[in-house]
Amino acid sequence: MNRPERVLVPLLLTVVTAGLLTACTGADSGPAASGATPSARPTPTPTPTAASSPTPSPARRSPTASPTPSTAAEITEAVNQWYAYGGETAMVSLIKEAGKAQSGRPSEKEEFDLVILDFGGLQDALSTARLFGSIPDPKTQKTWSAAIERLDEGTREVLDSAPEGRTFQSPAETGQALRGWHTFDQGLKSLKATEARLRRAFGLQPPSDPWEEG
Repeated sequence: MNRPERVLVPLLLTVVTAGLLTACTGADSGPAASGATPSARPTPTPTPTAASSPTPSPARRSPTASPTPSTAAEITEAVNQWYAYGGETAMVSLIKEAGKAQSGRPSEKEEFDLVILDFGGLQDALSTARLFGSIPDPKTQKTWSAAIERLDEGTREVLDSAPEGRTFQSPAETGQALRGWHTFDQGLKSLKATEARLRRAFGLQPPSDPWEEG
């Protein structure tokens, strides 16, 4: 009867030991299993798309040019606007300054004459006249353009004839000056024709006679 009791003790120890080992193993494996990081899903590679071509901007429209007046009424209206918005001032200034420039004109009878030239005001008036160089009437435009061109050409030729560092002109310089004044006179003639055309055809004239004031 004593032998079976001796055998039972080792068996109980074995069972208890096995249970303890199982419990320890379960405790160790629990945190490891719970702390395991799940495998990340592979990120899909985006499919490259073709670069979209920029949308062309709409073409800019060029400004519409003002129609050229063709009828008599349209021409009259356009000339009146030219005269009112600076044309009259440009013409009157050119007439007055051309008259002043002739004050230093030498006599053609003298072979040598004192040269006193003052074209400063006339050159400024010519610059202003060029800004209003387009008159919307073909006949008036022709004489106006000729006046500006010939006055400018004559002025430059007279100035080129002026002696440098001397008071009197040589015979050659005097001849050049006379040619310049002749061209200048042609410009005055065209300027008078312009003023007369504006007065007779369109009824446009300054309050006072600029030729008398010049």
